[in-house]
Amino acid sequence: MELMLIDPDSHDLTSRGPELIDYCTTHPELELSLKPELVQATVEINTDICQDVAQVKADLSDRLHKLHKVADAHRVRFASAGTHPFARWQECRYTEAPRYQALLAKHAWTGRRMQIYGLHVHVGMPSGEVAIQVINQITQYAPLLLALSGNSPYWEGVDTGLDSCRTKIFENLSAAGLPFRFEDWHGYENLIDILLATGSIQSLREVWWDIRPHPDFGTIEVRICDAPRTLRDVLALTAFVQCLAVHFQRLYEGGEEVRLVHSGIIRENKWRACRWGLDGELIDPLTLKVLPARALVEQLLLEVTPLAQELGCESYLADVETILKEGNGATRQRRMYAEGGSFGAVVEDLIDGLPGIPVT
Repeated sequence: MELMLIDPDSHDLTSRGPELIDYCTTHPELELSLKPELVQATVEINTDICQDVAQVKADLSDRLHKLHKVADAHRVRFASAGTHPFARWQECRYTEAPRYQALLAKHAWTGRRMQIYGLHVHVGMPSGEVAIQVINQITQYAPLLLALSGNSPYWEGVDTGLDSCRTKIFENLSAAGLPFRFEDWHGYENLIDILLATGSIQSLREVWWDIRPHPDFGTIEVRICDAPRTLRDVLALTAFVQCLAVHFQRLYEGGEEVRLVHSGIIRENKWRACRWGLDGELIDPLTLKVLPARALVEQLLLEVTPLAQELGCESYLADVETILKEGNGATRQRRMYAEGGSFGAVVEDLIDGLPGIPVT
């Protein structure tokens, strides 16, 4: 989870990530490890390896509780959304690590605007070959995950008209966006070897696809989601990702042939999800007919619910239905702005999404 750090008085972002990270590093008794990101107004928390979504819940709940204590002691608040509603990227500070400085040097203006926040879900895979085939298949439904998680309608105090403006900002990086389709693991390795040999990337960490293999961890990493407002939504999306990954893994290992639609259709669906979220229409990868996004999610939920029962994540997957009923984060942010009349009200609501110890 990539979390934004917020000043309790101004509701603006505050670049105090290094301060919190240093504090946790020098106080190991806290048992809280925070990671930096490009923008200093960000901290990242990661779970250990979890066997099921219940373990994810326990792990994240513990880390968020500890983070609340640290943040409260430093008079900082934190929240989760794809973008901050009104912060200006021109005022952000960047982490001094060589990796991030190289990113800024390469990407210039496009890199300096990366004041964005996402959710990354890893699912273990038995081999690279299986990982590639699962990525090929799950990518067709990645726009649904984006529609569910869309939580960044505002950028620098302006309603962008998008449910996920984070998506369009992120896509400006040289190796971001939808993954390419590969016939096999060898094809993936060939591309990575060329990118490394030509200096296009310095490591696999610079391949920022929406879904990518992670050879170091033995996982596929689903990165298309905006940072959701609540832990409930994080767990619902995690359960959905796990079910989709296991579902497509079993189809591949069972020898079932799954039709792969043209990448142009997936790209169109991603745009629709980015623009209209759950209130739009998407092209069904199976029938190539246009359906309401909610109907397509319902259809997929029906297919994977028996698997969720087997994996023990049925109760978490059921909260995807809650998102369908209540709307995604972008819908809520717009409602909070309309009711409260200010971006401060929106930020306060985002802070309340991850409740904990209040700032004193």
